[in-house]
Amino acid sequence: FLEAFNRTGRILNIMVSRSDGREPMLLNYLTSPHVLVWSASRASSAVPGVFASCQLWARDPQGREVPLEELKFTDGCVDSDLPKARLTELFNVNFFV
Repeated sequence: FLEAFNRTGRILNIMVSRSDGREPMLLNYLTSPHVLVWSASRASSAVPGVFASCQLWARDPQGREVPLEELKFTDGCVDSDLPKARLTELFNVNFFV
């Protein structure tokens, strides 16, 4: 996420739900700077019963792509609703997809 922010100057937020049932995670350049955007997008698209859950990937200090955790992640809005008001307040979000 940090690499995407540095290249574009835009903040991207993606919500994912953990397979262990804990709170959904909001991923962005502040909360998870080394997570790869493609893996977060894939996890957020993993709607249970339609697409399989998947791992998040990140860049290690040597620049290699490595799995972030052994946990699997799915669509972030499965466990809770998207916190639109909070995102707008914290990050001046104007558009939601």
